[in-house]
Amino acid sequence: MIGELRAQIIESHARPPGPGDAGTHWYSLDAPPRLLFEQVIQHLRSLVPRGDEFIGAEWWFRATTTDTGFPFHFDRDEGIRSSIVSPDLASILYLSNAGGPTVIVDATPSRRSAPNAAIAVHPRPGRFGMFPGTLLHGVLPGRPGRWPRVTMLVNWWRSVPRTECAPEPVDSRPAFRRWRVGETRAVTRSAAGAVESIDPSRLLAKAAWRDLISKQATYR
Repeated sequence: MIGELRAQIIESHARPPGPGDAGTHWYSLDAPPRLLFEQVIQHLRSLVPRGDEFIGAEWWFRATTTDTGFPFHFDRDEGIRSSIVSPDLASILYLSNAGGPTVIVDATPSRRSAPNAAIAVHPRPGRFGMFPGTLLHGVLPGRPGRWPRVTMLVNWWRSVPRTECAPEPVDSRPAFRRWRVGETRAVTRSAAGAVESIDPSRLLAKAAWRDLISKQATYR
């Protein structure tokens, strides 16, 4: 399943973008899975604490060079500009063994002081990480390498975000193969060694953290 998922993501990035390829996708969890991605989400739901409480999953994916990072940010309902409304839970499924770690910082939109704790989760195929959707997070660049850093990202919601309220036209669904796996499920491996504690001051000074959080929290 991991190999096929990675192959579809890399193939999607290699072809010219088309309808449904940009942005995020919404999957109502009470609907039968039609795509491989949706089947994976249903499997991941069984690993999510109180997964039956979520009504939908917002999902997207990335395949980047190993030395590409991603700025620190808060995940949010992009249909709401006046305030930050975050998903109830954020999660990442790693599909490659390359690239820098995801860093999750002890900072929410309401925080005014610099954070004093963070963790780094390093990519490993099949590793699945979850954290509260309100937390600041980003990706540190890794060393240049031949193979891409590939991830599937899933935000779990107890209510439909405003940006996803409009029904999605059938012909705008992402044009992935309708590949289905058999009854054998992927085995979740131990997370030992997955998480590394980080002092945020190693990454940014206190004033820079406060400025970053303030700019994210006042985004319009």
